[in-house]
Amino acid sequence: MYFKFIDAEVECVDFQYNDAENIFEIKDAEDNLICEYYPELELDSEYNPKEFECYLLKNDREDYSENSIFQVYVSKKRIGWIFPIQALMSKQHDYVENRFFLKYAYIACYWLLENIKCNNQRFSEKIELLDFYNDRITILVLDKENTDKISNFNLEDYTVSLYQKGYSYSGKGNLCSAIEKADKRISLQPISSELRNIEYIHTLFKKEIPKEQEAFAKFHTYYQIIEILISVVFEDKFKTFVAELMDNTGSLFDKRDELGNMVLEKQRVKWLFSNYVEISGENVRILDDYCKEMLQVNGKKISATMAENLYSVRCLLVHNMYILSDESHRLLRELDNAFIDVLMDMLLSFNTKRGKVDVEQR
Repeated sequence: MYFKFIDAEVECVDFQYNDAENIFEIKDAEDNLICEYYPELELDSEYNPKEFECYLLKNDREDYSENSIFQVYVSKKRIGWIFPIQALMSKQHDYVENRFFLKYAYIACYWLLENIKCNNQRFSEKIELLDFYNDRITILVLDKENTDKISNFNLEDYTVSLYQKGYSYSGKGNLCSAIEKADKRISLQPISSELRNIEYIHTLFKKEIPKEQEAFAKFHTYYQIIEILISVVFEDKFKTFVAELMDNTGSLFDKRDELGNMVLEKQRVKWLFSNYVEISGENVRILDDYCKEMLQVNGKKISATMAENLYSVRCLLVHNMYILSDESHRLLRELDNAFIDVLMDMLLSFNTKRGKVDVEQR
């Protein structure tokens, strides 16, 4: 903690919680009491804040409120709670007397105070958290003892899943997806283990995807994920190709067409969707419908599968963006919203072992 009042010669550098009075006492370097923070809730200080981690997230969805308080689960284990900062400022929600929530509310208040860094605040004997923090932030509180029980737990691996639930590290959260309202808990799923080391995917979901962008720029950002995934598909296919060739060195001539197919982006897109991922059928249908409509409006051929239609839309945007009508731009905004839902399903389910033989596309 550090904050300095601009109209008083004092610097606040430490604090302690007065359990009997339910007050945080803010002090200077000489341990003098300077000001106080009075929590709205009756906090429970049973837990040691050092045994928890806190993260600030964004969620500006219209259906998100001070009552959007959820337990967070991974692999059927509760690892923490997530709630808006407004839940700390109000007694008008369902958890105001929940003893488990009040323990986590204490951790959140402690962490927020501890991380204050400010030198332009006017003096007051009573401070408020909203003097220092945006009133729209969300707090994710994780119990380190519980996350340590999850093999190779890394919160970064859950960035996509958090976005799927409406939360992001920047921007305003996921405002595009139709998200089913959670009931008391949300369960997070890690990104595919085969994609965890691709740092750019994490960067996209932390910094780029939450941005407010024009529809074409957003599609371009989203399609970068397809390009990443089809590069992994190529590596997987090529390894299999080389292994088969080593087993039968005389088959090179017979396999030349297979090698040629591998370098075709359209073919790798088809393989990606048919063999490597599992996507909600409804999400596939919605995206396919928007792709078909986009192609129809622009006089382009419609194909049998969503993968082919999506690739055709990509080609349309790359080569004919300058001739698109206002209707096409409107459609593209809707298509983008459907596209991100499909992409999140793909990133969570991607698996090179899912199947090596072409199957009928959804």
